[in-house]
Amino acid sequence: AMISAKAAGEMVDAQNELLHKGAKSLVRMKQADSKKGFVTPGIVDVTGVEDLPDEEHFGPLLKVYRFKDIDEAIKEANNTRYGLSAGVLCDDEQTYRYFFKHIRAGIVNWNKPITGASSAAPFGGIGASGNHRASAYYAADYCAYPVASVEADSMSLPENLAPGLKF
Repeated sequence: AMISAKAAGEMVDAQNELLHKGAKSLVRMKQADSKKGFVTPGIVDVTGVEDLPDEEHFGPLLKVYRFKDIDEAIKEANNTRYGLSAGVLCDDEQTYRYFFKHIRAGIVNWNKPITGASSAAPFGGIGASGNHRASAYYAADYCAYPVASVEADSMSLPENLAPGLKF
């Protein structure tokens, strides 16, 4: 569910713009009723698409980028004005520590979801997504690079998956 029918339509339009630029649809997002704010999730592979817009999409639209190594992935992930959250799924703690050190995001998680933020940690980062905005008297408080993290040394799936979801 999106906040409105208009927002749902705009999310479908964002998907269609990516497809027009050369993305490949893996799961097509649809809005069955243009008067309602419901859309199905969409997944698009944007690997190799040139001139992708640097936009955040607040809806069920996943953009997949494929890379040969972690350095290439980190470089592309840092190639944005945003940087709210990032995460890596792996069993190797050294890989995670490397990722943590090089990624530019306000929330960096290991083997945990990156949607939403922990209520026990600050929200944001220094990119356009976060709330890290130095001003006036409090500017001195913002001289450090804030990062929050939720970590697990192994991956696990939720016990109660949605009906029909298979892995």
